[in-house]
Amino acid sequence: MNLCLKCRRRNLTCVCALLKPFKTTSRFIILMHPMEFKKEKVGTGRFSHLILENSKVVVDVGFDENAEFQAILNDPEYESYVLYPGVEPIDLGTDVLAQKVTKKAQFIVIDGTWPCAKKMMKLTTSLHHVPRVSFKSDRISEFKVKHQPMPGCLSTVESIHQVLLDLNRMGMENTNPAHENLMDVFRHTVNQQMDLAKDPSRQGYRKKPFSLPENRKISKKWEGRLLFFKESGE
Repeated sequence: MNLCLKCRRRNLTCVCALLKPFKTTSRFIILMHPMEFKKEKVGTGRFSHLILENSKVVVDVGFDENAEFQAILNDPEYESYVLYPGVEPIDLGTDVLAQKVTKKAQFIVIDGTWPCAKKMMKLTTSLHHVPRVSFKSDRISEFKVKHQPMPGCLSTVESIHQVLLDLNRMGMENTNPAHENLMDVFRHTVNQQMDLAKDPSRQGYRKKPFSLPENRKISKKWEGRLLFFKESGE
């Protein structure tokens, strides 16, 4: 079999030797769209889960009827926050969350393309009243092989990394420098993908190399597209 059963990547691109799992007080619940689960390329949600010992992955599109997720959402040991933009999310760049939380926090992370994430949020009505957290950051995504719709949009692993940076600053976590393994593995996989794309002996060889994000134009389709689901409608 030419597939690693742990990271679900081909043996050539297996990242298991790079993973350095670490513990967190907070729990991370990665809700993964089935299309994301089937991908074998970068798969940031999968290796984030392998690095974060206190994490779970649940695969579905709508999670209201998903018994595993509903049990997680109603776990009395944790209070839930969904990492997703909203009208008035809790800004992780402030100390509001540290002042608000009364139990251990669990962060629900939506793992899918932006349109898929919006659909997942819309279908999962049990998340509509869960407090949303977000971060105001001018951080530019390092996902060089993927086009982000606008500045500030980050991949799943980059978002989790940013959450951990903020939780450490608030004193809710003490994971530094362990959390940097998330970005180390991410950068490795992105660079690996770019190198493989240049190899003419491989199927899927690109005649033109990946362009740098700063040199790309944002597609016109994003100009009028609303990415973020609001309870009041589209």
